[in-house]
Amino acid sequence: MSNRDVFPIINCRDILAAREFYRAVFGGTQNYQFPEEGTPAFLTLKVGTGTIGLGVGTEPAMYGETPLPATGHAIDLCLYVDDLDAVVAAAGQHGGAVPVPPRDMPWGERVAYVRDPEGTLLLVIQGS
Repeated sequence: MSNRDVFPIINCRDILAAREFYRAVFGGTQNYQFPEEGTPAFLTLKVGTGTIGLGVGTEPAMYGETPLPATGHAIDLCLYVDDLDAVVAAAGQHGGAVPVPPRDMPWGERVAYVRDPEGTLLLVIQGS
């Protein structure tokens, strides 16, 4: 990544299960892990042209607070996909949930909301 990139970091209880979910459902490929050996405390996955970070969020961070559990839904993490129906099916098979099934929107996209195994809400979009 360059010093001008922006990427979300999703705090996790089970970073290995979260990694598997993003690999299986969105085709994510791991491109960084710390520490390099053993169970990671942080990793990044390339998803399409973007990057998602996964970090263990069960201990106090540098700012002194423990990130989990999150309180409230502050942002929509959006992921564009080629086949929304396949993503929704895979999410259910890999520990996720689908609180809002796919629907066609008047602006030409199909959207659904998916929860990853950690409970993170994802807005998944298939373009027209």
